[in-house]
Amino acid sequence: MTRSADETRIAALVANPRPLASRPAFTMILPTSPQVPTPNREFLLETPTEGVSHIATMAKLAGWDVKIRDLRMGEDFEDACQDAARRGGIMAMPTFIDSYPVNVRIIERVRELNPQIVTLIGGALVSSIPEPLIKSMKPDYTILGEGEATLLELLDYIEAGGAPAGATAIHGLGLLLDGELTVTPRRTQLMDLDVLPIPDLFLFPSVQQNPEIPELGLTTSRGCYGRCSFCFLNMHKLSYKSPERFEREVADLVAKHSIRYFYINDLTFTSNLERSYLICDVLKKHNITWTCSTRVEQIKPELLRYMHDSGCRDIWYGVESLDQTVLDLADKMTKVEEIEYAVAETVKAGIKVAANLIVGLPGESEESLRKMMEFCKESAVIPISIKYLTPFPGTKIYDMAVERGYITDPLAYLNTLAERKVNDANDEIINLTDLPEPQLRAAFDELLLIRQERLKEFL
Repeated sequence: MTRSADETRIAALVANPRPLASRPAFTMILPTSPQVPTPNREFLLETPTEGVSHIATMAKLAGWDVKIRDLRMGEDFEDACQDAARRGGIMAMPTFIDSYPVNVRIIERVRELNPQIVTLIGGALVSSIPEPLIKSMKPDYTILGEGEATLLELLDYIEAGGAPAGATAIHGLGLLLDGELTVTPRRTQLMDLDVLPIPDLFLFPSVQQNPEIPELGLTTSRGCYGRCSFCFLNMHKLSYKSPERFEREVADLVAKHSIRYFYINDLTFTSNLERSYLICDVLKKHNITWTCSTRVEQIKPELLRYMHDSGCRDIWYGVESLDQTVLDLADKMTKVEEIEYAVAETVKAGIKVAANLIVGLPGESEESLRKMMEFCKESAVIPISIKYLTPFPGTKIYDMAVERGYITDPLAYLNTLAERKVNDANDEIINLTDLPEPQLRAAFDELLLIRQERLKEFL
């Protein structure tokens, strides 16, 4: 594979980092998340997040004086803001789907304490709905989409004294200029993920206090070939780490942090079957217990047996619905028969099956809910993640909710996302079906009872 200019530049920096902390301060503040964790994934809200890890590590290699303040881990809000303001340079912040109110508080407080500080935001939320967020928060710079290459170019520009008005030649940015949003051309996605550095998790204060991380989320790829109506994609193409690069990363993380379990957080672990076998070999070599997420279309019994023998404990399938009409309306590109086959073969292989289910997709009916209940009762599936349909910004479902008048104020809606009660029958419903809301809630309650029983064996 011929590397792009961005990939070549990143690889060169990883091979020859700039002197440590030879540039100004780069303070990342991670906002709190009110999200209720899905069972068995609680640790994801208490351990280093991969996206933040990559951005912080890239800034460190570029010579910036990097410090992370992690409000998720109970760090004091005011102390973190004062620290960022005192250090000066750049205050950077990720935006998560449920973090908007805290993002606003952080950027306003830091700017109040130090009006000269450069503010930078990025992440999935602002990439999915840039205009209202950027106009509301007024950061100096916003990285849209994949962040590493844009960050490196932007850091050089800022250090050289550049201002937002002159940054329009940098691809992958959102800029608020004279009160109006300017979005620069989309940056080409990195296709060779081998160029990325192995994340330095010691940048996280919790890891500095205790280097041991028994459980960690990790990816071997980015992107997805699916285009589901309810899912926002930051990366539109599938890109991969080679098995060799993945092994170096696993070996490094296990040696430094005594990791015993990885949640392989790829959207489609089985998108390349030959490569999936090689990834299994890496995990088996390091005696790792692991879980993955994937779609159901390319499931093969022989691969499942191989995954089981390499330490795979459970697979999280994006099932969503057991009704073909509902699946087709959601652009799932999945057949009910494929779901049934994948679940049955996974159980035969000795791997537990966890299903992501959505109650209230367009086309939901009494019949579709009945099929979902029967499937959960009659198969060995664990309905691990149960959600009412949530219109996430940047999705077809969000556009549908706007068109039907359910969402009239994007910022007010983002505030409600911060109050969601995922996996809770009392969560808010935006009902895009013809069914009455009580019927959706009754189905949700029934699924929760099934999950409660199945989790006794799963946990």
